[in-house]
Amino acid sequence: MALQNVEQLRRLLCLEPSEGNVLRDCGSRIAPDIPEIARKFYDRLEALPDAAPLLAGKRETLVAIFARWIASLFAGEYQDGFWAEQERLGAKHRRIGIPDAVLAAGFSILRTELIITLLNTENPEPALVAVNKLLDLCQYIFETSYLRTTEHDRIKSLRALSQEFDPETFFHAATQQACQLIGADGAALILQEDDWLQYAFFQGLPESYRRLAAHRFPISSGTAGLALLRKQPVYEADYPHSSCAMPEFVEAGLRGSLALPLLGPDGGLGVLTVSWFASAPPEWIAEDAWDFLRLLSDLLANVLYRTQLESRLEGLATRDTLTGLPNRRAFPDRIAGAIARARRHSTLLALLFIDLDGFKPINDQLGHAIGDATLIAVAQSLRQAVRQGDTLLRYAGDEFLVLLEETGHVAEIEAVTSRLLLAIRRDVEKDGIKLPLSASIGITIYPFDEATVEELVHHADQAMYWAKQAGGNTWRLYEDHTPVSLDSEDLLAELERALERREFRLYWQPIIELQSGRISGVEALLRWQHPERGLLTPGAFLEELERSPLMPAVGDWVLQEALAQAERWHRDGKDWDIHVNLAAVQLEEPGFAHYLERLLYKHPDLHKDALWLEIVERVALRDIPATAGMIQACRKLGVHFTLDDFGTGAAAIQYLVELECSGLKIDKSLVSPQGQNGKHHTMVRALVDMAQSLSVKIVAEGIEDAETAEKLINLGVTHAQGYHFSRPVPAEHLEQDVVDST
Repeated sequence: MALQNVEQLRRLLCLEPSEGNVLRDCGSRIAPDIPEIARKFYDRLEALPDAAPLLAGKRETLVAIFARWIASLFAGEYQDGFWAEQERLGAKHRRIGIPDAVLAAGFSILRTELIITLLNTENPEPALVAVNKLLDLCQYIFETSYLRTTEHDRIKSLRALSQEFDPETFFHAATQQACQLIGADGAALILQEDDWLQYAFFQGLPESYRRLAAHRFPISSGTAGLALLRKQPVYEADYPHSSCAMPEFVEAGLRGSLALPLLGPDGGLGVLTVSWFASAPPEWIAEDAWDFLRLLSDLLANVLYRTQLESRLEGLATRDTLTGLPNRRAFPDRIAGAIARARRHSTLLALLFIDLDGFKPINDQLGHAIGDATLIAVAQSLRQAVRQGDTLLRYAGDEFLVLLEETGHVAEIEAVTSRLLLAIRRDVEKDGIKLPLSASIGITIYPFDEATVEELVHHADQAMYWAKQAGGNTWRLYEDHTPVSLDSEDLLAELERALERREFRLYWQPIIELQSGRISGVEALLRWQHPERGLLTPGAFLEELERSPLMPAVGDWVLQEALAQAERWHRDGKDWDIHVNLAAVQLEEPGFAHYLERLLYKHPDLHKDALWLEIVERVALRDIPATAGMIQACRKLGVHFTLDDFGTGAAAIQYLVELECSGLKIDKSLVSPQGQNGKHHTMVRALVDMAQSLSVKIVAEGIEDAETAEKLINLGVTHAQGYHFSRPVPAEHLEQDVVDST
């Protein structure tokens, strides 16, 4: 209440200055009785059921506070500060949870006690008139402030609720407020599914009622059905004797029920029911409470509708438009769920990575229309070949994933795989041209391969390449091909032969500009095309190679091949950044800058400012002055340097400045856990802020899903790479694979 309104009310009640003098004199007469008045007040207040819990353990403190307040009423000075204090006390009573009925009863008790006391004084009439006027004014200010605070708190709580987007979280927060408002025991959310109603969430309900959670009943039944039919709230204060009563709920002890329909643009979404079991339902619900309850139900309906809409949009986002199969955005959740079920039921889970043999000639020679028709036909054949309960996804381009669940034997997996190979094998014909189509399939089996979701896909992909290297139209089972089965001498001899026979390959993984989704750069990655074991990743040989005298030669080969390929791309108008990893021996070679200058001279069409040489954090920090000197010499040639695997070692931000690196790569170990660990999220945000202030380019590594990519965009990260966009591929496959996957 504004103070000018208080003044208007004070004049209306005619509290004259002379009456202030009367009240001051009255205070002097009753001063010895005030402690007793306060004690009697709380004696009578404790008899009120709603007040007793509020006084438990606080009586003596409250009596002393109340006695001081009574004394202040008889001070005889009633300026703005006095009325503002009454306004503050009214708000405080609301904030500490004093029911409005207790507040009104308190003033009634105080009035009675003061009248009894004043009647025992000489000439009580002027004092009684003045006291009644003063209490009328104080009570009005208390109650007005109390109500205004109530409305303010409700609006504040509604604003907080409006920020909740998860239906279950919103339900629990909203129903807690609703139950407090009307003295109910609990609430439930009932969702509409076609012509049926089904419970979703409970709040504060007894076990006898919660057992009905699985209960599904027709949309026309009970108070919930009636509320949806009328599109209006339905309140039954005596539920057992109402025409809407359902026997199972009466038996569960339901005494009163309020059903609020949840309506969306397309009709009913469900019902919010508020229930009374132990508490007695009120005979009627106040109009202001009705308004608040209707607003709560409208907000809940909006959350439900938005969630359902997002679910439908998510379904579209995770569905391949050509084949109708789930796409690569759906596979992390599908695989994670399958792993959980395999663990729970102690069964095998097989992940099959399928790549079509001969699809590129079909697409190129017979046309994209025939290529699309072939993919649709293959998808249909695979649907028919997999077992009921298995999952089929289109991963990218001409690649598919199959999840075989509930398998007990490897022989069962082999049988299904053979059936899939047979289902795919065919000839595709147009205008007299007939081209063969088959498939290479890689298999990894959980829990024999007890890896993460991303690693399982990678391992199945690896096995698929082994199948393709074997000639295609076959399958291979993933095995962890590591050098532990060979001693160092044997592996070193094989690496020497690999260099002589040109068995090393460069694969390329794109770096994506997150906002546009286009390729902005590529990273060169070393692979070994082993004549017997197929394509090997660096995990199988790099550690031994880095310790061997072969590393300088292999490092030089990588750099030469990468620059030659980069020049071809730049000539073709593909103005991509080219990232090349430097080995430790190259980084520490005193003449490396001169060697690089000679290489750049051989490739005049290469855009030098597009070359980014990557140095691993742990190597860069061995000798910071020497490394900084080498980087400075190379940067004079126009190239850039990136600090790789940032976050895995001891590097501090200061090293970026000392080493004059133009970029850094945030390691996967920081990127992947963001959804589960707020500290990682904070660290990435700090790195982005730091990079922007230093004009350092950041690339996030190891992006495995759309959710992580979206979080990085929100943090200000502009570039990223990972399996979500593309696995490393040969140069000739790079553009098509990325287009298909993004």
